Amino acid sequence: MAFKPDYKKPGETIRSEDWNRIQDELVALRKYTSNMTRSTMLTGLESPIGTSQSLSTGENEEFDYGIDVLGLITKQYYLGSGDVGDICRFGITDYADIIYYWSGAANGDKEGLQISLEYFDGSEWTADNLYIHEWSRLRPKGEKNPWTEYLYSPNQHLWYKYALRNPNPEKGIRFISFKDTSPIAGVRIANVMQYVTRLWPLE
Repeated sequence: MAFKPDYKKPGETIRSEDWNRIQDELVALRKYTSNMTRSTMLTGLESPIGTSQSLSTGENEEFDYGIDVLGLITKQYYLGSGDVGDICRFGITDYADIIYYWSGAANGDKEGLQISLEYFDGSEWTADNLYIHEWSRLRPKGEKNPWTEYLYSPNQHLWYKYALRNPNPEKGIRFISFKDTSPIAGVRIANVMQYVTRLWPLE
């Protein structure tokens, strides 16, 4: 039903129940607009550091998903066996409240991932010791960095989707960096990310 305004003539009074209803509607509208968000999907991401590999390498079963495209994922970033250090870094250049990334580990169920956000103003924030689940079979979400979704490959290997909450949503993000901190976990990062940003109403 279309909204029909009820205009008053100059000098007319308004009943208290009508006034209160208007106030309640304004409060509800403000709450609604304050919770509006936009979602952005980034695909085919390239990193200035690290090396991307196909999902089906044909060389090492440890890194083979048996298919070249899985959902929106077309490449994976990871370090060599036994290595620790920077996996990859992606540019965002936007504001974000929550960032979703796809990951998994060849020898998972461990705290082996570090994520850093670099803001427009040059400051940084880092999340340490993030838990990454084993890729060989579906794991329970658990309480440590629970996954939100998962993808199965034809050879029954998994990608897990995780959520990272930005503690400084008022700051624009320039880069997000991923680092493998476990010499045995074998963390990999997909070349797909999604982020959700709350829309701030104009005052």
